[in-house]
Amino acid sequence: MTSFTDRISVSLGQTLAVGAVALALLAAPIQAQAANLRLLSSFDSTQRPTYAVLERYLHNLEATGGVSVTVFGPESVPIFEQLQPVSSGAFDMLYTHPVFHAGEGGLALAADAMQVDPVTRRESGVWDAIDAYYQERHNLKVLALMSVSMEGYHIFTKEPLGPNGDLAGRKVRGTPTYFGVIAALGAEPVVLPGSEIYSALQTGIVDGAGWPAAGMVSMRHYEVASYRLRPTFGAATQPVFINLDAWNRLDADAQAALLDAGRITELEMPWLGNAIQAEEDAALAELGIGIQELSPEMAAAVQSAFIENIWELATDCCGDAAISLRALAVAADLTE
Repeated sequence: MTSFTDRISVSLGQTLAVGAVALALLAAPIQAQAANLRLLSSFDSTQRPTYAVLERYLHNLEATGGVSVTVFGPESVPIFEQLQPVSSGAFDMLYTHPVFHAGEGGLALAADAMQVDPVTRRESGVWDAIDAYYQERHNLKVLALMSVSMEGYHIFTKEPLGPNGDLAGRKVRGTPTYFGVIAALGAEPVVLPGSEIYSALQTGIVDGAGWPAAGMVSMRHYEVASYRLRPTFGAATQPVFINLDAWNRLDADAQAALLDAGRITELEMPWLGNAIQAEEDAALAELGIGIQELSPEMAAAVQSAFIENIWELATDCCGDAAISLRALAVAADLTE
C-alpha cells in the first residue's frame, strides 16, 4: 500500500507542476487589472504558527500576479463576529478557525477531528462536502482547508500536573474545541480570545490554556506558563473562505489562482508547520519550559475526548450535514 507520505509527495509534485504552468499563463499580460480582495483574519502576525499558514497561502497566491489581497486583522472585527461581514460581502475573504462561528453553522470545525491528510480529505469527498455546505448556508466558498502542522493542539500550564496526572480543580482557557479535553483532564473551561491568554495567565484568571502546539514563543506565553502537556491531540485546521458573490465576479484565471494556492498550501503546511514546531520546541527547551507527559491512559482519553467533542459540536451546529460528513470521513479512515 502506498504510504501517506508517498501519496502527498506525488500529489504535491503534480500540483506544483500544474501550478507552474498556471503561474506562467497568469503572469502573461492577459488581464487589464489584477483582482483586489479584502481578507479578514482572525489572527495577527504575533500568533505564529497560525498566522504563518495565511502567510504561506498569500505567498503562493502572490506568485500568480493575478490576485492581490489586503489583510485586515482581528482589530478590525472581533474574531467571534467575523463570519457575517464576509458572508454579506463587507469583506471578500476570511481566514479563521470555524469554532469561532460554531453557533452559526461551523461545519469546517469537524476537520480538526480528522487525520492530517490533505490528499484523502479531497479524494474522499470531505473537502467538497464542506465547500457545498458553506456555499449553501453562508454564501461562502472554501478555497483551502490547511493544517497548521502534524502536531495539532496542546495544553500549557503554570504548574505541573497534579498527583493524579491531571488538572483537577484548575481553570483552562479554551474555545469549545477544547472542552472535551479540558473535561477529561478534570479542569474547568474559560472561553477567551487568543489575544487575552497572556494577561489571563498573568493575573490568575486561568491556570493554563489550549492552543495550537506551537505559539508559546511568538506570543511570549513562556513568560507566564512553565509547562507543556504532551502528547498533542487533534489536527488544527484553518480554512480560507471567499464570499460567493465576490468569487463569481472573478474571471477563470483569478479563480484558478485562488484554488491552486489553496491546494499547494494544504500539501506544504504540515511539513512547514513541523519545522516551525521543531524550532519552537528547541527555543522553549533553552528557556527551561518543561514537558509534562500524560500517562498512556490519560493521553488516549484526551484524544478520544477531543474527537468526540468535535463531532458533537459539528452535529449540534450542522445536524445531518455533520452526520453525513462523519460517514465520509470514517469510510476514508480519517476519523473515529
